Amino acid sequence: MKLGLGKAKPQNPSPTSNSEPIIATRLRELCGGDNDLYAAMSRLMFLDPKKIMTTLERVLSDAQEYESQGNKLRAEVAYRVAGGISLYRADLDGVNKYFAKAASFAGDSHPEYTFILKRSSDAVAVARKYYEEFESSLVHP
Repeated sequence: MKLGLGKAKPQNPSPTSNSEPIIATRLRELCGGDNDLYAAMSRLMFLDPKKIMTTLERVLSDAQEYESQGNKLRAEVAYRVAGGISLYRADLDGVNKYFAKAASFAGDSHPEYTFILKRSSDAVAVARKYYEEFESSLVHP
């Protein structure tokens, strides 16, 4: 009697099922072996920008509302998302401004904010290159 538990796995998995490791590997390469930069970038940037389902303006409006309500955790998360969108847009001023706000709410619990603030120019350069490559890989001839 066969229950299907020993079902053979496909020999050639689809390319989309392994897309995350490829994306993470490319990000690591773009960071030039800088493990600290890679760790911060992999936590803070959107590896798949197609999944950004809101506008920066909406996120900032929410962040300010949470801040005025005293909801520090939600404000931090919203400013973190705003910083991630700014990385996607290669907006150095936005990266500095929004991750600084997130850091002010997080304290020492998220050292990646402080790291990104210290290396924001490098982070924006890596993000720009990553997203340029990501966008060009989506265009099919």
